Amino acid sequence: MDDKLGKYITKLMTTVVDKEQDEFVKGLAISELNNLKENIDSFVKKHIGKKESEELKQQLLQEEKENGK
Repeated sequence: MDDKLGKYITKLMTTVVDKEQDEFVKGLAISELNNLKENIDSFVKKHIGKKESEELKQQLLQEEKENGK
């Protein structure tokens, strides 16, 4: 899935799981990931609509199951 994510998001995720990283920095990374999640959810709801968003989410989940992830 990393290849589908942007470099910025991947770097934030790497920061969160890095055991040598300071807890404060991890907290900042988690906070930024949550902000990005909210922004993406808002964008999807605004431009696609709630019903279509749910259908897309179900489709993506099904594809992940089929791909064995």
